[in-house]
Formats: sequence, structure tokens, C-alpha cells
Amino acid sequence: MSRSLDSDILSNLKSEDPTTVYRDVSSILNHPPGDGLLEIELLGSSHPLEAGVHFLQDENAIAIPKLRLVQAFFVARQILSKHLLKPTVPPTEETVEATSVILLMDPEHLTAANIRKKSIVSRLQTGALPTQVLQTEQQFVDSLLTSRLHRHTKSPTVWSHRRWLIQNLGSLRSPECIRSDLTNVVMVAAERHPRNYYAWSHARWLLDVSNKDESFPPLLYETIVDNVKNWCFKHHDDISGWAYLQWILVRIEDVEERQKKCSLVLQDTLNIVQSFHWTNVSVWDFLQTLVARGLIRRELFELFLRVNEFLSSSSSRTEDGGGSSASRTLLRARQWAAQNREG
Repeated sequence: MSRSLDSDILSNLKSEDPTTVYRDVSSILNHPPGDGLLEIELLGSSHPLEAGVHFLQDENAIAIPKLRLVQAFFVARQILSKHLLKPTVPPTEETVEATSVILLMDPEHLTAANIRKKSIVSRLQTGALPTQVLQTEQQFVDSLLTSRLHRHTKSPTVWSHRRWLIQNLGSLRSPECIRSDLTNVVMVAAERHPRNYYAWSHARWLLDVSNKDESFPPLLYETIVDNVKNWCFKHHDDISGWAYLQWILVRIEDVEERQKKCSLVLQDTLNIVQSFHWTNVSVWDFLQTLVARGLIRRELFELFLRVNEFLSSSSSRTEDGGGSSASRTLLRARQWAAQNREG
């Protein structure tokens, strides 16, 4: 959502009592139905709601008009401003609920995120259950990261807040939780916002944290490789996903298992690349780097060359002018892999 306000929103800001709007919007954000994540969508002026209706809801999916969010934001900001006049007082529940609206409006509002941190620390110090605190906050944060909110899915402030949660309550994280984080949060956010550097950086950090725990099962680690590979197949032009797949393959500690997994991933990728005639830079950067590492058998390197040459021949026969760019990509990949191949 853009930070700017169009003329229609500015002219209609006083169309309804903003306090009433704030109560409704704040309530659904802070008291969502069920235990699942909210799927939040913001509606533009082309989807007006009747007077007195401040959002639409279908189970965990909610749609809030941008006008209503702006009205609620002004009230939330007033609540936050009153709290900031007393910096030594722990945040009240009312203040924390206001920060939910503020972060939905502006995911880079660092003050709102910090107040939520202070509230969590205060609640833990007064004896609140860590599990309950984590689940409540993570539900809100993950809802922002996985909803169709373009700025939120790639927000450094929101991703940093999630990392802070796990760092401070890391003892509650299990290998299965980390796997769920990758598939249900990171990969969803990366799908919502392509080339999502912040999402995949968080994924790297999650694996770094897990490797400090000797109980992390190698089999589960390899399952994550398959999940990432399947994600890349569905988003083959997203270089960030391929870079993460490369990174995680190299981190398999057992040499024999690493070589086996690299070979399987390479063969699967080459098969689908040939079937769908993928000639984009993202996938061929991944392929050329993988074969150059020397982690795969000679016959798979030869398969890489055959597929490359087959697609080069197909590209050269195209008549729409697109073949030249594809041919250059394929030629660079073939030459680079041959020059840099180890072993």
C-alpha cells in the first residue's frame, strides 16, 4: 500500500466517526477468529462499503478499505502519542492494540514495533507464559508477512521483529517449527513479493539458528531442500529462491549425501528446464554454479551441456527476436561452467 493518500480518501476522512472505525479495525486485528493467520487485504476506492461497515470478513480472510484504515490510523496515532509522553510507563493493552493498526498502515513504523517488544518483555517479567506470548505476537507478525500486502511482505522492520521474537523465545522452537516457518511464512512471503531478499535472508538465519542445535534431524534438513526445490520450480524466474536452494544444498554436512542430493536436484531441474524451455538467467545461474562445484558426476555435467545446446538450438530458430537474449544466457552458462568446473 502506498504511503500517499489520494484525493478521494482525503475528502472522505470525516465521513464517519473515526473512533468507531478504529474500534472495529483494531478488534479484528487483535482478536482474530481461530488460531490461524489472518489473510489481510486492503480495498481501494473501487470497492466501497456501505455506511457502518468497516471491513469484510470470510473466516480468517479480512478486507479493509484503505479509507477505513486511514481513519483508524489517526486514532491509533493519538493513542500512541499519549503513551510516548510517559516513556517510563510500560505499554498498556490499549497502546499495543493501537500499534497493530499503525503497523498495518506503515510497516516501517519502528516506534510501534519497539513498543510491542517492550510490552512482551514487561509481560514476561510479570509472569506471563512465554508460549502464549510467542503465539499471540507471532500470529500477528506472520499475518502481516504472508498477507497480500506488498510493502509488509518485504518489510525489514517486520522481519527484524520476527527475528527478535525467535531470538528471545528460541528455546520454544523445534525443528518442525522451523520447517513450518520456511514453508508457511518465508515461501508464502516470497511468493507475495518476488525476489524477496528479506524473506530468504530470514530463511538463512533460521537454518543458522537450527544448526546450533545438534538435535536437528538431517532427514528433515533434506526435506527442506525438496520443499525449496519445488518452490523454485513454481517460480523459476525468481533468482532469490534459486540462490537459497544453492546455499542450502552446499550446507549438507555429509559429503556423500550432499553429492547425492545435488545430483538429484540437478537432474530434476534439467528435466523440467528442457520440458518447458526455460532460458532465463535465474535458473541457468543456478545450474552453472551447481555443475561447476564438482559435486555432481561427469555424466550429469554432460547432460547439462546437452540440455543447454538443445535449448540454444531452439532459441536460434525463434523468429520473434527473443532468441538472441536466450542464446546469450545459455552460451554464458555453458562457457562459465566449463571454465570454472572443479575436479
